[in-house]
Amino acid sequence: MAIRSAVWDTSSWSFMPPGCPDGASTVAPRMAPLANPTRERNERIVELYRSGVTLQEIGDRFGVTRERVRQIVARAEGAPKRRTGRSGNDAGRASSERVRLRIGNLAKAVLVTGQAYQDPKDALNEFVSNAADEYAELGSRGERVRVLLRRKGKRPVIAIDDVGRGMDPDRLRQVARSLFESSKAGDARTLGEKAIGLLAFQQLGGRCDVVSRAEGSEETWTLRLERGRADASLARERRRPRQLAGTTVYLTELEPEVLRVLTQRKVVDYLRRRRSAALARGDYTIEVVEGRSAELVTAEEPQGVRIEIPAQPTLWGRIEFALYVAPDAVRQRRVAVVGRAGTTIIDDLAELDEFEHEPWISGHVSGQILFEALQQSTGRRAVLLDRDAFPVFRDAVRSVEPVVARTVDQVRREVDAQTADRLSDTLRRIFGRVLKELADLENPMRTLVGSEIGDGGLLDPVETDGRDGAGPDQGDAGDSEPTLDDLSPGTPPPPPPSDDTASNDARPDRSRSRNLPTVAPDPEPGHARSRFDPDAGIVFFNDRHSDYLLVKGDESSLLDYLSTLVAKEYVVYNNPRASSEDIGEEMVRMLIRVRRHLPRRR
Repeated sequence: MAIRSAVWDTSSWSFMPPGCPDGASTVAPRMAPLANPTRERNERIVELYRSGVTLQEIGDRFGVTRERVRQIVARAEGAPKRRTGRSGNDAGRASSERVRLRIGNLAKAVLVTGQAYQDPKDALNEFVSNAADEYAELGSRGERVRVLLRRKGKRPVIAIDDVGRGMDPDRLRQVARSLFESSKAGDARTLGEKAIGLLAFQQLGGRCDVVSRAEGSEETWTLRLERGRADASLARERRRPRQLAGTTVYLTELEPEVLRVLTQRKVVDYLRRRRSAALARGDYTIEVVEGRSAELVTAEEPQGVRIEIPAQPTLWGRIEFALYVAPDAVRQRRVAVVGRAGTTIIDDLAELDEFEHEPWISGHVSGQILFEALQQSTGRRAVLLDRDAFPVFRDAVRSVEPVVARTVDQVRREVDAQTADRLSDTLRRIFGRVLKELADLENPMRTLVGSEIGDGGLLDPVETDGRDGAGPDQGDAGDSEPTLDDLSPGTPPPPPPSDDTASNDARPDRSRSRNLPTVAPDPEPGHARSRFDPDAGIVFFNDRHSDYLLVKGDESSLLDYLSTLVAKEYVVYNNPRASSEDIGEEMVRMLIRVRRHLPRRR
């Protein structure tokens, strides 16, 4: 006898035997569907997220973590929206067809994903991240990650080795089957969150062998992946068995350009920049080996004085500032942005348009800003500008900009003042020699244009004895070079008696005499490169002028620049009535002699 099956009619929630006419069922009364609080909560979470509420606000409202909210929203992406009846447009959108995305060519998708890195060193960094994450999950600190390079020979290879827990065959299968769905997502200790780092081998070479021995096992297994293939092979490893638990990733069939770029020095410098925060904390160590040469990657040493900026607590975690201001401006000095697991996201904060200005581009500021909530791009070379964590980061950095700018300005002025003091003595010696050559020792800052008409308006004739143009009472007292005090007496000599019949030469105006000036930064700079204060006897230079900024990094160029300014002020001050032609001639006459006494560049 055939047994006829029964079916459930979910529209009426009643049990109807086959063949029973509609409405004739008396087996069970109509039942109301059971309420599901979890489903209603999840639907409400999705609805709030689509309306623009942030993940953190939703999590706080329902008492769940931000990561859990993200998972709920992601799971609901393929489900149609509920009808709300709020408006005709909303109802139309809710009833629209949902089209599920589908990968047409899985092998090509795997290849493109693995080639999403701008630099081969970025692809290599993914395997270092996997080793570092293994130590983080294990709770082990100070363990070593080894990067071994063999770029020469018939079969070049790169290997990344760790001594973690290792993986058994089941775990290796899970790695191959769980691409784009990382088990480490939501773990703040680790960097991995996308489960695609393993595919980065395709940027470096044609094959990747993951050789691993699980803790407590004596077997070594290998998961082999090949470029552009949508499958992997798993086999017992007999040729390269591991003696201890852990994992070694072998990258082979390497591209020639990769072999040229991934030198030991370049890899060490790259890892030092990208992992400086984790290395400084002692989370792990990294050793790069090529041939007989092995180098330990150390954290970058900060330069300058640290700015004491307290960490800022936020709903997404702490934002920590480790900023240093150095007196000398170096183009390579920059502030790094560090995310999860102490790994640098971008090397220079000024790469973000929001911070492409002073003080971040001054060359005086270095260090790092750490915020683990920042999301990274697939290639880990950019910050995702999301609407949750990034606005908090942007506001926090902007809030400390005034403090950093004031510190940079203070350090700049202190350095400029120290440099001016140091170079001032050199300038005084130079101009002492120049003025001696010009037989102008009687009063260096005299007024060359006299107060009376006659010959000699530009230069006051001085009788000399033929020795370096010095007068009889102005010669050297010994073999040593004269000092400025020897050349510039504190009290100028009295003017000679007036004798109209003796000579028709013009007489200089001694009331405008000054000792040889010093140099100092201008406290109130204008548009000019420099100005002379006759009352203070100081040549003030504009430390914000583009010409000064151009030469301030090179002391010999700076000395040349400052000596030119002093010569300019000397000539202009002493020739108030001279023509432009006479000023130019006197300027050339002065500069030729000044440059003869400048220290020679080495």
